[in-house]
Amino acid sequence: MILHGNHIARFRNNSSESRSCVISRLSGFAAVLLFVFSPIAAPAHSYELGDLAVGHIWAPQPVDGSGSIPIYAGVLNSSSKPISLVGATTSVGGEVRIRKTKNGSVRWPEAIKFEPGRPFALAPWREHLWVTGLKRPFGQGDSFDLTLDFGSAGTLDVTVVIETEAGH
Repeated sequence: MILHGNHIARFRNNSSESRSCVISRLSGFAAVLLFVFSPIAAPAHSYELGDLAVGHIWAPQPVDGSGSIPIYAGVLNSSSKPISLVGATTSVGGEVRIRKTKNGSVRWPEAIKFEPGRPFALAPWREHLWVTGLKRPFGQGDSFDLTLDFGSAGTLDVTVVIETEAGH
């Protein structure tokens, strides 16, 4: 385990605040790793485009009448250069955009850059996809097709499964 010097010194001094800081950071990192890597092992939910792997792409059941839905997934870029998600399309909605939420504010970036060798979770607390103008209702276990556009790296057709958030 690698810890920054400042945290090690405080941890050795039995500072409960430092221990909780280290534990909190490690727990968060472990959660992202589980979110990203566990789904990739599931063959029905994993997709590859060259050196890019997308695992367990899912969405929570839409709130009645909302007409929009977020999409989450784990992504791992195993290439030697960054790859960007520049867009997505689906026949079940009017528009798919990249959405970023942070500290209660929402932004709409043009792309998501996936750095080489770094797992990335499309998740509620950071960048994810947002489908608006849903053309039909969706329930638990339903699915729909989505095409991810990675610019010069190509496109990837995936199936998004509607699942409960409790399992994530």
